[in-house]
Amino acid sequence: MKILAISDIHNNLACVRKLRAQEANEYDVIAVAGDIGTRAAGEIFATLASFECPIVYVHGNWDRMPDDAKFGAGAHLVHLEAAKVGSLTFAGYSFHAPLPRWGQLSGTAEYGRRCRALLRAALRKSSTDLQRCVLLAHDRARHLDREFPNLLLHIYGHVHTFEVLQRGTTTYVNAAALDRMLPVARKHDRKRLRHVNAGNYAVINVGGGGKLSVECRLLRRNYQEWTVIGRSTSNGPVGKHLIPEDAVFADDESFARSLDPTLAKSGKTGHDGSRGAMRGGRVS
Repeated sequence: MKILAISDIHNNLACVRKLRAQEANEYDVIAVAGDIGTRAAGEIFATLASFECPIVYVHGNWDRMPDDAKFGAGAHLVHLEAAKVGSLTFAGYSFHAPLPRWGQLSGTAEYGRRCRALLRAALRKSSTDLQRCVLLAHDRARHLDREFPNLLLHIYGHVHTFEVLQRGTTTYVNAAALDRMLPVARKHDRKRLRHVNAGNYAVINVGGGGKLSVECRLLRRNYQEWTVIGRSTSNGPVGKHLIPEDAVFADDESFARSLDPTLAKSGKTGHDGSRGAMRGGRVS
């Protein structure tokens, strides 16, 4: 199975559209490790839905959507639940959410422990094989070798640094931040600040016997006329002006035309609004 793993979008619809423009419909599932962003969530999920595969996700600290919010038939919140996609089971927990049977919690560490306890019970009840199970959370869970022995994969974000770690039988993948904006200026005009969407994501292949390969991919940023003049930021698009090469992804009509010129002429919204038929790897 082939997983597109992303995290930390922060309402930045343009970076999701840029990802969509450079990736083909060749994924079995999309895993979103939180910080989607409340304001742009609907448009973000609509864009991801055009990959025509299931989407599993959890909420991060940027997200204030209610748990019963719906983002299309193919999108599945896996907070304290499990969803089977093909040969894999995805389960997880959001960054903050009410927990059944528990009252006031003393902190984020206790919250995480209790979420994992509820997940363990749910996975045992469903007889899930942990060697074919993916744990999705916004921040990294620890001691999974004790709590989920033989877990295949843990996908997370929150800390905006890509990394792949191996702890026992479990591969830990920090998908880092899709929302990473680089300040740039033209070589002859350093005072006119613009930004490039320069985030990254992970492509994870799960082969026979649980063999994993993980690749870090970058949003394209090779624009010869622009020079990076500062450090990147990952706090959303508000107040930031994109260079013309990236601004196309922030405009509905321009984005539709960039993917298929006939869409703009016909008045259709294109990939950011289409949902398509589900292909292989349905959620059960």
